[in-house]
Amino acid sequence: MVYLSKTYCLRVNDREYTVEVLELGGGRFKVRLNGKELLVELVQKQALVQTRMRYEQVPVEGKRVLQTVLPSENVEVITAPVPGKVVKVLVSPGDVVKDKAVILTLESMKMELEITTPTAGIVKEIRVKSGDPVNVGDLLATISKNQ
Repeated sequence: MVYLSKTYCLRVNDREYTVEVLELGGGRFKVRLNGKELLVELVQKQALVQTRMRYEQVPVEGKRVLQTVLPSENVEVITAPVPGKVVKVLVSPGDVVKDKAVILTLESMKMELEITTPTAGIVKEIRVKSGDPVNVGDLLATISKNQ
């Protein structure tokens, strides 16, 4: 039997923790936190939720970096709900889209996931292209809401 294991380095309040998660199957996991082993059982599996935040490029010491800012009433930001690879982008900036329109597909764990718009509007920008790898929370697109 093959078990899936992932190791994470997490920072909580300026302290770093190494966490290894070994999926045992059936909603059970073995978690190793800084050398201490715990058996964990998933009680309730909730659906993935697409996060919507707004990002702006701001100058920092001669470079431009992305910074999260408060959500705008007129712009919806679409981020990656899972890590994966962009398979196909179906829209371009300037395209008019309906509510729940599929704008791109991601491949994650050998499954394709359709990424949809949270509202009707106009595509302001697409930040990815086919073949790009993405992580959870990466900015995929922005949609300007119809008024």
